[in-house]
Amino acid sequence: MNENLRSEVLKHARAAFERACTLREDERIEVYLYEGAIKTSDVLSEEEKIVYGPNRVLCYQVWGHDYLEEEIRAWIDHARLEISPKPLEESIIETLNNIAASKGVSKEEVSSYEVFANLRMEQIEQIEHAIIEYWWDNKEIENAKSLALEQITDALRSMEG
Repeated sequence: MNENLRSEVLKHARAAFERACTLREDERIEVYLYEGAIKTSDVLSEEEKIVYGPNRVLCYQVWGHDYLEEEIRAWIDHARLEISPKPLEESIIETLNNIAASKGVSKEEVSSYEVFANLRMEQIEQIEHAIIEYWWDNKEIENAKSLALEQITDALRSMEG
C-alpha cells in the first residue's frame, strides 16, 4: 500500500472531519480518489449520491455531528471544577467571574449557557479546536482518526485488486 497516499488522504479526512463538526446529522462529506487525485466532496445531503467505480474510489465518509455547542458548555462546566486550570480554563473562569460581578450574583448562579454567550470568539475557537483534537486523536478511546484510517486502508487495499 502506498503510505504517502494514505497519509495525504488522512490529511483530507482530518479536514473533512473538522468541517463535519458544523454540519447537521443528515449531511455528510466524502473524501475520494478520482483518477488518482484526492478530492473532497461538497456537503452532501442524505439523498445525494456520488457514483463510485474503478476511477472514483470512496476513501472516507463522515456524517455531520454538530455537538460542539453542547461540548463547549461541558468544557465550561469542567473549567468551573478545575483545581489547576490552564490558561484557557482561567479565561473561562474570568468570564464567569465578570458576569457574576456585573449581575451581583454568585458564580454558581451563572449558567453555562450565559458564560458561553459571553465568551470571546477567540475563546470559542480555542475550545472548539481542543475538542476537535480530542475527538480526532484521543488515546483513551476509539477516536475519529483510527476510524478514518480503517476506512482509508480498506479503500486503498480494494484498489490493489
